Amino acid sequence: MDPTRPNIFDVAVIGAGPAGCSAALALARSGHSVILLEKAALPRYKTCGGGVLARAFKHLSPDAASVVERSFHSVAVNFLGTGMNFTVTRPQPLVYMTMRADLDCLLAREAQKAGVQLLESCVVKRVSAQADFVEIISDRGQFQAKFVIAADGVHSATAKAAGWPELPALAPALEHEIHLADEDFAQFSQVPRFDFNTIDAGYAWVFPKRTHLSVGILSTHRTCPNLQTKLADYLRELGITRVQKTERHGYLIPLAPRSGPLARGRVLLVGDAAGLVDPVTAEGISHALLSGQLAAAALAEGRLDVAAVSRIYQSSLEEHILGELRAARFLAKILYRHPRIRNGAFRLSGQKLCEFVTDVITGDASYRDAMKRPSSYFKLLGL
Repeated sequence: MDPTRPNIFDVAVIGAGPAGCSAALALARSGHSVILLEKAALPRYKTCGGGVLARAFKHLSPDAASVVERSFHSVAVNFLGTGMNFTVTRPQPLVYMTMRADLDCLLAREAQKAGVQLLESCVVKRVSAQADFVEIISDRGQFQAKFVIAADGVHSATAKAAGWPELPALAPALEHEIHLADEDFAQFSQVPRFDFNTIDAGYAWVFPKRTHLSVGILSTHRTCPNLQTKLADYLRELGITRVQKTERHGYLIPLAPRSGPLARGRVLLVGDAAGLVDPVTAEGISHALLSGQLAAAALAEGRLDVAAVSRIYQSSLEEHILGELRAARFLAKILYRHPRIRNGAFRLSGQKLCEFVTDVITGDASYRDAMKRPSSYFKLLGL
């Protein structure tokens, strides 16, 4: 690739996570020329619990089974110190455990096979929107594209360059990849668990992988200062004390979308860059995959016309994601900001609430449908 000459594409996708790869794949399949720029060499570690929910797994190809380390039909939800413990079970798996390095690499290679030009170890230095194209300058060359899809995560430099404000709400999270002796691993690896009352305005989790545990904690208070201490306390409370090896990682989770339309001129935001994360579960892979596909569909249907693409993309987001996120914030507020109401609601209707959220994560129900019938929310909450 000649670094002195611009390389011209229909669409440049910045970031090879689930959102970027799903967009690139769909665009290539619809006949567009696409370049996918990834700052790291694949596979690369990505801080994430790695639990792919059933609703997200539906958006993946059958090849995704090759990177699933384990799958679980049951999930436990506990409120520590209260005696309230719930388990939900479904005939089909609720969550598929992966390592994001493997999942993202598979998705990128799948896009590459479909005709996407994948450029790894490519750091984007500047994105500049012109009247008829977007110019991208990287440490591996200069590119031009009619549109750019920003899939470069929560700290998206592309969104910043295009004029979007910062994400309005971020949740700090800490995750440890923990290796145990065989007998201890067998004890804690039977079922994924989510534990409340471990930290203010948040929860902790244990995700069993093939040979280790992903254990983490998050708070919806952005300035939570004690994640390390709280996670250490959580491990002791569970009895996870004989740790052989630990890999520690911290990250931020967006809990609300960026303000304004998520298409500006020739730039579209997807996934974490757009802030499209479920505020109840703090899970983002589902909406990352879906938003990437919606962005690709808008570009194809709008025939790369700026006004048409913007209108179609925003309308699709509203129909499939944004309305759902607004409804979810009502339940999230109860879960994380009003612990006394939450605990009372779970004492009255805990299993019913867990079953409802489970139906949401399988794609069989939605927060918005429940919100359309306000009485159903109040019944779920025991109010």
